[in-house]
Amino acid sequence: MLRYIGFCIAIFLPSIYISLISFHYEVIPLNLLITVGESREKVPYPPLLEALLMEIMLEMLREATIRLPSPISQTIGVVGGIIIGQAAVEAGLVSNIMIIVVALTAVASFILTNQEMSASVRFIRFPLMLISSMFGIFGIVIGAMILIIHLISLKSLGVPYFSPFSPMKILDLKDTFVRLPTQLLNTRPFYLKPRDLNRESLSKDEEKR
Repeated sequence: MLRYIGFCIAIFLPSIYISLISFHYEVIPLNLLITVGESREKVPYPPLLEALLMEIMLEMLREATIRLPSPISQTIGVVGGIIIGQAAVEAGLVSNIMIIVVALTAVASFILTNQEMSASVRFIRFPLMLISSMFGIFGIVIGAMILIIHLISLKSLGVPYFSPFSPMKILDLKDTFVRLPTQLLNTRPFYLKPRDLNRESLSKDEEKR
């Protein structure tokens, strides 16, 4: 569940920040809105440019740490992020809230174990930021719908990418978000179109595991 939450944060958090600051600031609690306003008081450009600047700096740091020896890369990643972030805030280039948003986005993207998926999430984040700067939350919803429609249309080795949610197979949901006890997993997934739907009986050692 943490990975699913991290996946959503890594994709949508910067665009949600842009839409709230640009269009929907009335939904932010008053005390928090005052804090955000004070933080952005010295920033001379709109939230989109602020977010793009920090995201590009983050990607540059990430690419730099990949190509350096591991002991040096960890030091440069941490020290560079702290120094650049603090200097940018003091210079009035970005706000404190934006630093928090970028940091949470980076941590959430590191939760994803698949590197190819992590790279895709990093790429998808930028179009969503652009569309949220034009249409607000409505743009984020439209972008999310386009993304889901695209994922539903994909297939991996002939199997729909969103199986068993699309097409919906209720009996296969017992091994998705929450895995049911092993005794109830007595059938193979329908979306794999197996010749024999019944699983072989598990040994005692496998049941214990």
